[in-house]
Amino acid sequence: MKREHTRLFIDAIFLGFVGFLAAQVFTFMVDYSYHFFLETFVGYEPGKPLSETARFLIPVSTTIGGLLSGLIVYTLAPEAEGHGTDAAIKAYHFEDGYIRLRVPFVKMLASAITIGSGGSAGREGPVVQISAGIGSIYAKLTKRSITERRLLLLIGMAAGLGAVFRSPIGAAMFAISVLYSEMDIESHAVLFCLLASVTGYVLNGIVVGWEPLFKVHEIPITQWDQYLFFASLGICAGLVAAILPEVFYRLRDFFKVLNVPQFLKPALGGLVVGLLAVYFPQILGGGYPWIQAALDGNLPFHLMLLLIFLKMIALGLTVGSGGSGGVFAPSLFIGAMLGGILAYFFQQPPGPFVVVGMLSVFGAAARVPLATLFMVIEMTGAFHMLGAAALSVVLSYFVQKFLAGAFKYQSLYEWQVPTKFDSPAHRGEFFLDILMGIKVKDIFDPSRKKWVILPEDMAFKDFVKFFYETEQHYFPVVNKEGKLSGIFSINDIREILKHPEVWDFLKIKDVARKKVITTRPSEDIHSAFQKFTIRNIDALPVVSDNDHGKFLGMLSRREVISFYNRRLEELERQKSGLRV
Repeated sequence: MKREHTRLFIDAIFLGFVGFLAAQVFTFMVDYSYHFFLETFVGYEPGKPLSETARFLIPVSTTIGGLLSGLIVYTLAPEAEGHGTDAAIKAYHFEDGYIRLRVPFVKMLASAITIGSGGSAGREGPVVQISAGIGSIYAKLTKRSITERRLLLLIGMAAGLGAVFRSPIGAAMFAISVLYSEMDIESHAVLFCLLASVTGYVLNGIVVGWEPLFKVHEIPITQWDQYLFFASLGICAGLVAAILPEVFYRLRDFFKVLNVPQFLKPALGGLVVGLLAVYFPQILGGGYPWIQAALDGNLPFHLMLLLIFLKMIALGLTVGSGGSGGVFAPSLFIGAMLGGILAYFFQQPPGPFVVVGMLSVFGAAARVPLATLFMVIEMTGAFHMLGAAALSVVLSYFVQKFLAGAFKYQSLYEWQVPTKFDSPAHRGEFFLDILMGIKVKDIFDPSRKKWVILPEDMAFKDFVKFFYETEQHYFPVVNKEGKLSGIFSINDIREILKHPEVWDFLKIKDVARKKVITTRPSEDIHSAFQKFTIRNIDALPVVSDNDHGKFLGMLSRREVISFYNRRLEELERQKSGLRV
């Protein structure tokens, strides 16, 4: 094993441990905030009727939570606003994996207050930004390269998610795939993210327990018509998933142009959420108790239908206004309600449909179908439903992509880029990839152009006689045996041309560079291309593989770039119809 791989495996285990600790601290802060705001101050208990006092105090709680969150974020670290995952994606692609030291701590506090006070947001976004920030800080402390800092950011992200959501495989898949809106992943990070995620998961299991977050009764799916029902759910989930990002970001845009101080906007969003929650308290927080109620079949049809759209609005009001929280739990909530509705419609047990609805909506809306498939199955322990879940989420993903094309906002994460090819993090890599295996002989054609070769004892004044009639910019020079002995360019002789009085005293060997940088037909094009940069030259003499003094012609930088562009166009044509 390479030394750097050994070091990264140690890093993954260490960040798994640190991610677990950060997840535990954040979970404690959210629970304490929830206890302080909603249980003690408001007197709210999920599933129980609201008292008149609670109806009055819920908007107070959500408004105060939004105000405190806004003050903390916009005073200390404005990049901690919003849902967090997008900020981590942006840091990976566009900021060299760098996250400021204070951001994870500000995010932790602001998100705990937002969620605990009743804001309609989840824990995924904050956990991602907190744990990714820890990975970035660790990279800085250990003086890593930019490439490794980006990798450690992903490893940290996987560690925190694995611990919080008890999803070792799904968390790792999420970390490596959420960066892209097409089906692409950071494959080099898979093993390290998986190790960190499993470490966080195991430590969390030792401390908290191994039970999944949600309890689902194991109901076998063995009839062919059941798969038709889940296919229908996938299509409906794709429709909802296409609408969700549009609603969320349109509300975000509304708050952006609202002419009030920035720190007051989360308070205003919290106020409206609180007023809605007076009549529909189910929209408060991440909504996990109500997801469980849907799994158990304890919610009526008409309420679930209303909650789909109310939760979308509440999410946009909370997070889109600048509040600090994630979009994962609210998206699961929306999918759970959709699944419950279809279970009611098809007269089927609700559990499987709620589970599949959760993963189908978020998997499509966030453009992470495979990661969400694993995450939700692990969160529910419903491994017997993998086939039906896979069918539904694939259909949902394709339906969402088709419908979302008509909207301005097509994914819950607007800083995603389509593929690695579009990421600044991979800038320059694909030049090498596209020319992989190409030799100089594949580009160089000696018959394309006839080059003027000059003998080294030729008088310079004789060269000047035909110089102005040629379009050649580089002039190879050979000795009496016809072997390449030098070369010069127009730039090399520009000053000499201004002084005709010295032409009679000069020979070509006097103006030629003796140290000639050459290439050979069998040389790898990467190596040849690097030679262009040694002296910032535009053409290289090509000499025979068997005789390094035998001049064959010139390879220009322009020819290499033109060949690259042709190859790139070919690859683009090949993949244009295959992007998913």
